[in-house]
Amino acid sequence: MTTLGELDADPHPAYTRLREREPVSWLPDAGQWLVTRWHDVRTVLCDTERFSSEHPGIHDVFRAAYQPGLTRDEVDTIARPIARKAADDLFAAGGAELTGDYFEEVAAVAGATLLGLGVGCVDTLRHWGNRLALATNGRADNEAVAAMARDPEAIAIVDRLRRRPDDSLVARLVHANLDADTDSVPLLRHLAVSTLEPGWLAAWTLAALWTDHDQLTAAREHRQLLGAAVYEALRWGGPVGVLTRRTTRAVTLGGKQIPPGDTLAVAVASANRDEVSFPEPHRFDLHRDVRPHLGFGIGPHHCPAYPMVIAIACTALDVLFDRMPDLGPAPGWQPKPRGWRLRLPGPLDAVWSLHRFS
Repeated sequence: MTTLGELDADPHPAYTRLREREPVSWLPDAGQWLVTRWHDVRTVLCDTERFSSEHPGIHDVFRAAYQPGLTRDEVDTIARPIARKAADDLFAAGGAELTGDYFEEVAAVAGATLLGLGVGCVDTLRHWGNRLALATNGRADNEAVAAMARDPEAIAIVDRLRRRPDDSLVARLVHANLDADTDSVPLLRHLAVSTLEPGWLAAWTLAALWTDHDQLTAAREHRQLLGAAVYEALRWGGPVGVLTRRTTRAVTLGGKQIPPGDTLAVAVASANRDEVSFPEPHRFDLHRDVRPHLGFGIGPHHCPAYPMVIAIACTALDVLFDRMPDLGPAPGWQPKPRGWRLRLPGPLDAVWSLHRFS
């Protein structure tokens, strides 16, 4: 029997076993059906008539607000000076924990700027994002998370945007949500996780590159490979591990009869390492032949912000390699990823020379 503790520590051994023996299995600790094979995962995400998102209204609001999206160059213009400042602030220390001290900081500041929230909200976004990540993986106190909906700053942001609308992305989200069946404060909390996602993805990419010196060297010396590295990292170990869906009727999936109204934990992280779809799926390979994976979902409820997420992650890595070209893992560092619904990279303890290369 698969347990939440097993999945939280490292879900991939369990996913490999389940894909082979029981691709749709009951997860007692969560009261959900765990879906692990590529074909079944893709079917659930694309078939919105039989499998419904738990928050379709929020998905629709996000999709409408993110259109038209920003180009990669437009995102880079905003994110690059933010990343340079963050890297310069760290440089003199000769080492840092990069997930929190650099990647999350760059993502939060760039995200707040792109959304139109302003940098004064950065600490709040980081607090919300990390608290909600813990809650998603079952590690946070429920009352503490519920209290976030009463956060005075969140309420003030929503009130200000409702009274004085502007053309920012977050204003469009709030006003598009006025007629939805959910309040805008939970919408902003959801947005906080999305804001940190580019930082987590960049950290996953660096952690993946640290597993192979040749690939690290290639990405550092040929920056055009960074896009491929980030996309491969999203398949190999991206932040979004599981998406939730609910059956609208009785269905048969993976040989199991599932009643209407049951909840499915749809493991995109497992599908992205399915042996049927990807050769050597457990190996990070930035030179892998590109084929679509499910790191941003698929179908009507795929992530509408994926170009911005990829662009911020690429810029953060590009600037880091510019500022600290010899950057590497600190002596004794070991990877400590955590979570299964949101799979976070854990601390990245790095060191670098204080000699200025550029």
